Amino acid sequence: MTRRLAQAAVLLAISAAPLQGQVRVGLSAFVGGYLPTNDLFNSVRLRPDTSSAIIFNLGLEPGLLIGGRLTVRFSRLSVEAEAGYAFSSLDIPNVLVDAGASDDASVVLGSVNALYDIIRAAFSPLSVYLSGGIGFVARSGDFLRTLEGTTDLALAFGGGFRYGLSPTTFLRVDIRDYISSFAPRARGGFQFDSMAQHDLIGTIAVEFSLSPTR
Repeated sequence: MTRRLAQAAVLLAISAAPLQGQVRVGLSAFVGGYLPTNDLFNSVRLRPDTSSAIIFNLGLEPGLLIGGRLTVRFSRLSVEAEAGYAFSSLDIPNVLVDAGASDDASVVLGSVNALYDIIRAAFSPLSVYLSGGIGFVARSGDFLRTLEGTTDLALAFGGGFRYGLSPTTFLRVDIRDYISSFAPRARGGFQFDSMAQHDLIGTIAVEFSLSPTR
């Protein structure tokens, strides 16, 4: 009986090994660039009670982006969560900055995405994938903290490639577009017009697999 149980345990372990190899967990840290492509406000008016008010568009500047990802891979399909922090600033006229106005700003982005390998190069550790998911964009800064509703739900679409440097280490390059609608409210209750936003991020990362590729 003991011998039969031992044989059964060996057979179970052998049959389960390929299944375990199909699911891999990866951790990665990335650095890259943040590129907002739309203004946050259209025709912001300073001192609206006067006819000589300064009118200008207000947006965010490109900046450095850092963050990380947790990825679970099922053969060609993967699911991952990512979060990033962008160092940015407000794009306001220099005359206002010289007068003491703060252009401090930052952006936090996060999403849960599904990735699918559309290309797996033969005899090469290279894969090319598309991604899509849902997340959020949170904008902050001295001026933006005076408003409400500066965190928005977003759709995230993009793609990238992954190249194996070793069985457990991979180089990744990704581009992702966070699509949202920015419509904050002033503390007094005034509702600003909704502005469509496309926040682009481009990243390079090193991913470490917690189980080697099979």
